[in-house]
Amino acid sequence: MLVIYLFFLIFLFNKNLNADEIHFADSHGPITVMGDHIHKKNEFMFSLRFSKMLMSDMLSGTKKISTNSVMSAPNGASDGSGRYMNSPLTMRMNMYMFGAMYAPTNNLTLMVMSSYNQKEMISQRMAMAGGAKFDVNSSGVGDTRFSGLFKIFNNDFFKTHFALGLSLPTGSIDERDTTPSSLSSRLGYKMQNGSGTFDPFFVLNNVNNFGKIKIGEQFHIKKPIFGDNSNGYHYGMSIDSSIWISYRWIENFSTSFKINYNYLGKMNGHDDEMNKRMNPAMDSKNIGHQKYNISFGLNYVNSNDFFKNHRLAFELVLPIHEKIRGIQMSDDYKIMLGWQYSFKGL
Repeated sequence: MLVIYLFFLIFLFNKNLNADEIHFADSHGPITVMGDHIHKKNEFMFSLRFSKMLMSDMLSGTKKISTNSVMSAPNGASDGSGRYMNSPLTMRMNMYMFGAMYAPTNNLTLMVMSSYNQKEMISQRMAMAGGAKFDVNSSGVGDTRFSGLFKIFNNDFFKTHFALGLSLPTGSIDERDTTPSSLSSRLGYKMQNGSGTFDPFFVLNNVNNFGKIKIGEQFHIKKPIFGDNSNGYHYGMSIDSSIWISYRWIENFSTSFKINYNYLGKMNGHDDEMNKRMNPAMDSKNIGHQKYNISFGLNYVNSNDFFKNHRLAFELVLPIHEKIRGIQMSDDYKIMLGWQYSFKGL
């Protein structure tokens, strides 16, 4: 229903952009970079994104470890004397993201984003418990982000803006599923769909224009400042920083290469319903990381009359270095497909 309503709004209010307002393919950044551009007065943009992520293998710090090593590691519930009873093997996540932007003035663009998540984690029990594999699943709406993007500079050579926003806790932190130990067990932190907290964030974005070549930079910081959620914890500060370069081969097609750094601080508090003895994914001491990724992207904007100004984009994200806190799964890859459409309102 949401998609049907979206297209109804588009065709109700749609007015094609003038020829001098039509964007090149590289006027938007890589599809994984959110809020990378602003719009002109009375311009709308709707976007849909689909991402698929796979995690496997286990890391302790920067070192890969076996499932047997995981289940012989001390958990966070027994002062170092207890051991984990299960070890994660793989985790898959599909995310469907919806975004909308509207510019009431040339200096301010409003943005809202939310998502629907599908997650699956496969784990293995310790040998004493039979060594069998089992899976748990969760799905639901994620947190919702509202922000305002404010223009700083905008000329032929560089475009700079900053954003102030707030992430609202619309995602569930009470996801449950059947496990070998319970018919309704609270799932681990990464299997939850939200943070449970109101989190303000700040973004600084810049794009340098060298003709067919563009270089962009974005810095994003988010920090919970309103205390714990209803389950007794809150995530640490997160920082995401990217630099990318794109090349426009023809007017409506460009490619990009991006380097990204992602930091997540340690968790404060813990969920009392998560059994730390069971699985590292339920142990709050195993939250936090520093990750470096590279990605390769494609941007295409349609110039034909019927689908004019519809954009399609693709990006492949690959890890190059991970340093994690405690014991966690390693990233394998992430892919993202995106559609964007800009138009003038009435």
